[in-house]
Amino acid sequence: MKHLIIDGHLDAAINALREERDQMLPISAIRERESHIPKEMLGTCTISFTEMKRCRIPLCLTTVLARAKPWIVSGRDNQGADCDFPTQDMAYAFAMGQLAYYRELERRGDITIITDRAGLDAHWARWESDDADAPVGIILTMEGADPITTPDRVQHWYDLGLRSVFLAHYGHSHYAAGTPAIDRPESHEQDGPVTAMGFELLKEMSKLDMPLDMTHLSDISFWDAAKVFEGPVYSSHTNCRILADDPRQFTDDQIKFLIDRDGVLGLSMHFAMIKGGFTGEACRVDPMSVTMDHIVDHIDHICQLAGSAKHVCIGSDLDGGFGAERCPVGLDSCKDLHKIGPIMASRGYSDADIAGFYHGNWLRFLRRVLPV
Repeated sequence: MKHLIIDGHLDAAINALREERDQMLPISAIRERESHIPKEMLGTCTISFTEMKRCRIPLCLTTVLARAKPWIVSGRDNQGADCDFPTQDMAYAFAMGQLAYYRELERRGDITIITDRAGLDAHWARWESDDADAPVGIILTMEGADPITTPDRVQHWYDLGLRSVFLAHYGHSHYAAGTPAIDRPESHEQDGPVTAMGFELLKEMSKLDMPLDMTHLSDISFWDAAKVFEGPVYSSHTNCRILADDPRQFTDDQIKFLIDRDGVLGLSMHFAMIKGGFTGEACRVDPMSVTMDHIVDHIDHICQLAGSAKHVCIGSDLDGGFGAERCPVGLDSCKDLHKIGPIMASRGYSDADIAGFYHGNWLRFLRRVLPV
């Protein structure tokens, strides 16, 4: 029987609200609905909640996402489609819309929002017992902290069910510098420090024992946060810079920091994050040369740094601004995540190691960081 999978990073609500993708349709229906759209505008769909249930992916961390950048220009070509707003209160409202989408799906019984350890264990037990009526579970995370309008407002979001936070996404947030946007090299998209607001937010998160997702932090902001944040840390969807050389991926020192803090690292399925890296908008490698085996290269590298297979897992980011065209050869939809295990087995990983990669490492981490 195929292993159950936990996916550490998806953008379900923003795909529903921005791309008008019904997350309760199978991907065959979504692809049919979008067949008239040029693929350079919207990649081929790879995942939905219905598809996850079919493919034995019972749990994911999924986002609310909005950025606040006061320098953006009204009337720009991508206004309303890039998640950018000129003020934090606008970003807050857009993120609240995404939360409302998840809550409506939960009200109908299509998904369940997991906020504590007991809820996680009960949900996992239903899936392990092959309960055909078990819904997909989600844990809410915020990709870029701008919708938290002031640092003390993280308590408000926590009370609404948010369970982890990124300080930034692409470019600068009000809290930190994110990884450079590959297609916008302006000065505000470059490396920089955590801001005064960012340090205050980290203090407020520590009071809640709320995990910090260090994905998307620029190098300077990463180490700024590492020096002061005492709560749980992890990365939902970052690969190894030594194998895909660009600032979006982590250096070995950054990976070892997360391992030393007993964090986990989810691996993204974007082909340029697996091999080659970016130069401007372009990937440095032919996408047809990137295979599922290259994903296992990243697994191998993290395991070598850790001395075990206990810190690496999946954070696919499927449909996170890209589609099947930008996945490795052999990965057409979320069902193909099950192909990674046999490649791991061929390289000598045990079934326990493979189960850890698919779900066990996430379960261990989540059971530690979710409230009792």
